[in-house]
Amino acid sequence: MLFAIVDGDDVGSKIESHLLANDVAGFVRTSKMISLAVEKVAGSASRVPGVTVMSTGGDSIMLQLSEDSTTRLRDALEALQQPGHFTFSVGVGRTLRESFIALRMAKSSGKCRVSIYSER
Repeated sequence: MLFAIVDGDDVGSKIESHLLANDVAGFVRTSKMISLAVEKVAGSASRVPGVTVMSTGGDSIMLQLSEDSTTRLRDALEALQQPGHFTFSVGVGRTLRESFIALRMAKSSGKCRVSIYSER
C-alpha cells in the first residue's frame, strides 16, 4: 500500500496577495476556485481503481493507493493540471514521511509534477 499527498502550488501567495490588497472579493473568488479545484482532483483520484481519498483540507489531499494504481493515478492527475490557473504537486511513498519527502522533491524541482519516493 502507498500514500500520496496532493498539494496546490503557490496557493499561499495567491491568497496572500488578496489579503495584502484588502481585496475581499478576490479572496473569496480565489478561495472558491481552489476549493472547486481540490474537489475535482479528489473526485478524479477517487475514480481510479485502487485509490481511496483519506482526507481533504485547504489545498491538500491525502490518498491511499495500491502499487498497481500508481500509473493510472499519475495519468489522471496530470490531465487535471491547469498551468496559469491551478496546478498541484504530488508525492507518493510507502509511508506518510516518504510521501511528504517526495512532495517536497516535486515542489523543489519545478512544481506541477508527481514525484515518487526513492532512496537514491
